[in-house]
Amino acid sequence: DREWFIGTDDTEEWAKAVTDTHVKSLFSFSNSTSDDGSLSYTALHVDMVTAIVHVVELNDAAVRGLWASLSWELFYATNDDEERYSIQAHKHLLRNLCVQSADPPLGYPISISQPSTVRTL
Repeated sequence: DREWFIGTDDTEEWAKAVTDTHVKSLFSFSNSTSDDGSLSYTALHVDMVTAIVHVVELNDAAVRGLWASLSWELFYATNDDEERYSIQAHKHLLRNLCVQSADPPLGYPISISQPSTVRTL
């Protein structure tokens, strides 16, 4: 059936099937050995669906204005409450994302770390 691709997800055929508009479903079954020697199996099933995506463009002056108001709030009004209202307010300006994108000390620092594994019982 042309609407299905069955194969491993680490091949070039898989990559081609992902971009093929005739393929509606992909299925992969693979196994791997962990560091402790145990064998694990993975099944992956992906279906093509229509997704509605909203794309926005923010006015750079609006973002700089948000950063300026945050500066005033933090430095002059001395509001250091971690859950301050202004960070989470105004969903139409995506205020939370704009504030997070500001350079420290206003926003959040960019941090990159190696992946870590947490073992559970």
